[in-house]
Amino acid sequence: MRCPSCQHLSKDVVAKFCSQCGHKLLPAAPGAASENKLTAPSAPEGGAECGRELMDSSPFSSLGPGNGQENPDEHCSDASLQIQRGAASEGFMDAADGTSHELEAASPSASKRRKEDAALTKVSDVSSPDPKQANGAAAEPAGPEKGPGKEVKDQTKETKQPRASVPASRDHRQETQTKDQTAVPGGKAGENEKASLKPKKEPKKPEGNNKNNAAAEKNAKEQRNERTGELSPKESPLSSEEGVTVCFHAIISKHFEFNPSQHQVFVRGGEEFGKPKWKRNVCEMYYTRDLHELGSLVEGSAVIARQHLDKPIPYKYVLQKGKGAVEYEFIYKPQQKESEPVNRCLQVKSSLLGSGDWHQYDDIICMNPPGAWQTFKDRFTDGTRKDLVKGKQTAAAIMLDSIFSILETWNAINLKSFFTQFQQFYSVIRVPMIYEGKAQPWSTLEYEEKEVKKHLWECLTKKMEPFLKTSGDPLPKDCPVRSKLRMGLIILFSVEKFHIHLSKSDLTSLCHLLCSDPSSPHELHSDLIHILEIKHSWRNSLVNLCQRCMDGEVDLWVCTLPVLHLCMEPSPPTKDAGVQPEDTWAALEGISFSEFREKKSDRKQLVQLMGKNRHLLSVDARLFRSWFSLLPLRTLVCYMRECSEYLSRFPSHILDCLLGTCYRLQELKGPLTNLEVGRLPSAPESWLSRSRPPAGQSQLGGAFSENLTIKSILQMLLSLLDTYQHKMLEEPLIQSYLTVCLKLHETTCRITKDHTFYEMPALSAEIVCRIIILKPLVDSAGGQHSEAGEKNSVATVFQGTLAATRSWFQRVFQNRVFQTGVLSSNVRFTYPEEIKIWRRLVEIHFPVELGWKETLLGDMEGRLKQERPLSQIFAFSSTTWDAEGAEDSVSKCFEKCAIEAVSLVCQSQTSLLEKLSYKDLWKCGTLVSAVITKSWPRSRGQVVHDLGEVLKHLLTWPDIKQLFHLWGTPYILEQF
Repeated sequence: MRCPSCQHLSKDVVAKFCSQCGHKLLPAAPGAASENKLTAPSAPEGGAECGRELMDSSPFSSLGPGNGQENPDEHCSDASLQIQRGAASEGFMDAADGTSHELEAASPSASKRRKEDAALTKVSDVSSPDPKQANGAAAEPAGPEKGPGKEVKDQTKETKQPRASVPASRDHRQETQTKDQTAVPGGKAGENEKASLKPKKEPKKPEGNNKNNAAAEKNAKEQRNERTGELSPKESPLSSEEGVTVCFHAIISKHFEFNPSQHQVFVRGGEEFGKPKWKRNVCEMYYTRDLHELGSLVEGSAVIARQHLDKPIPYKYVLQKGKGAVEYEFIYKPQQKESEPVNRCLQVKSSLLGSGDWHQYDDIICMNPPGAWQTFKDRFTDGTRKDLVKGKQTAAAIMLDSIFSILETWNAINLKSFFTQFQQFYSVIRVPMIYEGKAQPWSTLEYEEKEVKKHLWECLTKKMEPFLKTSGDPLPKDCPVRSKLRMGLIILFSVEKFHIHLSKSDLTSLCHLLCSDPSSPHELHSDLIHILEIKHSWRNSLVNLCQRCMDGEVDLWVCTLPVLHLCMEPSPPTKDAGVQPEDTWAALEGISFSEFREKKSDRKQLVQLMGKNRHLLSVDARLFRSWFSLLPLRTLVCYMRECSEYLSRFPSHILDCLLGTCYRLQELKGPLTNLEVGRLPSAPESWLSRSRPPAGQSQLGGAFSENLTIKSILQMLLSLLDTYQHKMLEEPLIQSYLTVCLKLHETTCRITKDHTFYEMPALSAEIVCRIIILKPLVDSAGGQHSEAGEKNSVATVFQGTLAATRSWFQRVFQNRVFQTGVLSSNVRFTYPEEIKIWRRLVEIHFPVELGWKETLLGDMEGRLKQERPLSQIFAFSSTTWDAEGAEDSVSKCFEKCAIEAVSLVCQSQTSLLEKLSYKDLWKCGTLVSAVITKSWPRSRGQVVHDLGEVLKHLLTWPDIKQLFHLWGTPYILEQF
């Protein structure tokens, strides 16, 4: 194996480094071992030969941009321009298939795959004796031009030594370890990573052989210069710091019969590359990979001045075979003007330079077809155009694979290089450009950006496929990206940057990639730490993806939220819970989540999807809030029950349940309806059938019947507090609980405008009561003393709760307590359930010292006393309300009011007992006793005991007759 630097010939054919100078030896290229000189085919003689050769070929044989510099006077016969479409079509797959055969041939394992049986034509590689016909840009010389004979004469004798296969200056071709970053081989975080850098410098010469090395290097350089003569690339006067390095990547067609050990490929172009224009070899293209049936991948680099950035520069690839004249590539585009040849167009966009290099990803370098170009132009068919497009797509797929190979070593440097080159790649292929007098789109190719995006997405889809398989098979060894999350962000970057339209199935696939696999927040962060450091608005891209999915009804986007949250800055902590807007609290800024949950009132499938992926809750602490805010009100009970196991491990999220419910209730502008309070859809059957907690443990909201209500939501919250209060003792969030629960109660009271929904404020008040009772226990468990500040916080919350409750009573009971019929004794309640409602709220067991019960009973008593005494008495004795035992404080309050009313009535000496209803003996006995007591004669404030006075009272008392009627004479006489 011969060293390309010092020309030392090693006997070891598998040596990796030169034993003399230490230069790295690359594997020999195909045909490099042969020392025989390749002879170029002779030029065709006559139109018949030209026609025969072109009929054997398809335009794809020299797929690429066309030059149109053929002499219009030279014509091939019409027969020479016919293309055997049937044969050619066998060599290509449909564009939608991504030209799979060509890609198989280009892959490292292509030798194990079948070869294409493509009917590609073989065009003779003729060197035109006239630069104006073949050189492409020789029509615009930069001074006195050499004749064709002079140019050929200047070519020196070629050497038989194999040429070194030195790759172009590419970031990902040469990698080194960085000191401050750890490489991740195979794409796994935490492993050693290699940083891809710029081209290697000349290797350091071994000590002791400086003279020999210098002589060998000088000899090799002289031999190379001797071969190329004046056309050799000259060192640019600009350094990479002063100018911009342009790295050219192209595929040289197999029809050139390119032998890297004997042939040379150069770039020539306008004066922007240096003078003389079109005579100077800007850079040499080196062989880097064998693409088998497609040809060879060649790469090279040059430096241009920064003043030429963002300006179009014409250029072309040329091939030199030994002593023969250089042969310019051919571009299959009809020439518009004879004086303006068709060239490639380089336009380095300063906005996409990244680290400072520009990568020009070109397509296939094509041969100059024999015969006259004008005849071919007249016969330029749609089939030819399709083959040209297919060739561009094939080349783009190969270049894309090359770009992705950068990520075989996963680190920040390689990622930056990858995204920079990816954008440069798309910038080049987005709109096929040619330079014909000026830069202009290749419009006759009819390859619009829409088709370019479609093909790019097909290529990206193939790279996604290994991660979408559900078989559980390991990823292929040649897959450069080893994490589906990383691949998902790369695809997302492409979609956003290049504005690729995605179908519903495409959105589902992308969301699947972005569903987190890691089992902890640390693993998620480690997996994405490098890629999220890339300067890109990842958050906006993910928000846009979520919006696309919502518009397309793809629910899987809810599982991508952990990645979105990782891209977001955490919300600043607030002392007052609930101050933040809901989108900030739920980490859903920029997402139309309220419209999403209102779009469908029943989202059973979404809740089931969340249940299936509830492992993500352990990866992202903010996900529980996000999902809570995405669900309709009627599915929250199902969600909380599904997450009960998670809540048992992370009881702090019970506070999220309370605050999330508060946010939801605040959104209800109008009063609660029967739909919202009374009848809601049932929970998913799969959840209802799951095993209940063990005996003695809370059922988390009781039996989950088919009718779930807001009442059920509040009951669930109450049950969560009861179930996990022993774990909440460890949570330093009790003050936040107090604040949130007060806000929840105030909101509930505000939206409950109908007294029939009294259970809502009653439950919310009970929730506040639980936290107030729990706080002293927490303080005790934490070894804290109830200081004045802590007492004041409880007192403040209690007073707020009491005030909201009293205000609610005043709003819902705006009318009088009783309504009187035609008869004065026909009294009924304006609100039939009023006593029941008072009893429900009064009997909430707030600490006695706070005075909850006394305050509400005082309000009730004041309301009753606004009525006429007789109305109070008749209402008390009616059957429209019932007492609930001796401890019923509401009944006692009502009884007190009735007895005081009896005293007022008895003073008027009117008969009262005959007007009472005696269906309820307890109420009747109470009233009769009150009537007797209040009617009994008194003297100086004392009860009269004189028998004469007593008999006089009985004889004149209007109700004595009613007493004898009720209990009989013997009983009455016995009592007196």
